[in-house]
Amino acid sequence: MLRLIKETHVPFLRYRRKAYVFSIILIVAGVASLVLRGGPNYGIDFTGGALMQLHFDKPITTEDIRGALAKVGLERAVIQRLGGTDDFVIQMKGSEEEGIANLVVATLQENFPDNTLRVDRQEEVGPKIGKELQRRALLVVLAGMLVILGYIAFRFDFRFAVGSVVALVHDVVITVGILSMLNREMTIAIIAALLTVVGYSVNDSIIISDRIRENRKLMRGEPFDKIVNTGLNDTLSRTVMTGLTTILVLLSILIFGGEVIFDFALTLLIGVIVGTYSSIFIVAALVVEWVSRKQ
Repeated sequence: MLRLIKETHVPFLRYRRKAYVFSIILIVAGVASLVLRGGPNYGIDFTGGALMQLHFDKPITTEDIRGALAKVGLERAVIQRLGGTDDFVIQMKGSEEEGIANLVVATLQENFPDNTLRVDRQEEVGPKIGKELQRRALLVVLAGMLVILGYIAFRFDFRFAVGSVVALVHDVVITVGILSMLNREMTIAIIAALLTVVGYSVNDSIIISDRIRENRKLMRGEPFDKIVNTGLNDTLSRTVMTGLTTILVLLSILIFGGEVIFDFALTLLIGVIVGTYSSIFIVAALVVEWVSRKQ
């Protein structure tokens, strides 16, 4: 097997208290951002409303668009120019009016008849559907973690199962907190990315847990923390290679993928980095803490 990193003897468990402090700082910062913002910045998937991406053939300003929409009572629309282009994203969150996207297009065409308008993207979600999606998204994430808890408890050890689920909650909370600090919207695509992060993180945790279980048979009589640290070093090369290749792919998507997939790729990038860190410094460390306190 190709090993990017040769045999190592890094004392990972020696740094676990510093890792705890680092994780607590990230979690507190993320939670503080969520509290100050009044919760996640939900997109129209969860609040209801309309979203459109429009392209104009001739130069136009955000103020021109806002002025035209104000004439039909849509002055609260969020208007965002994409880069230095004549492409704009227009959002009306929480709107209960049906056909509002068509109203926006008709209004802009009426006010700027000499500027050809092209609709590149158009979405509408009712407020009731949005609330239902919020509830179901939360249930999906919680159900996924419960299934993972049951699988790892059956496959390995209940202590590793609890450690893995705590690490998954750690990864999701930190990722959502960083997205909040960056003021990114919470959409269905973000939920899909979070579930992907959960799957990625638990895969790392399973591989490390499996190696520790093998070492317990090979290193009978050795202290448990030494067995765990050896398992972490045995899987270090695989963890680093998997993480680096995934990060390189996600960076290319962020740079070349465009605005539509940007938040999805950004969430995955943050989650993969945090998940790789937690697999090394959180999961096994929590199990060691559990065993040492029990002894």
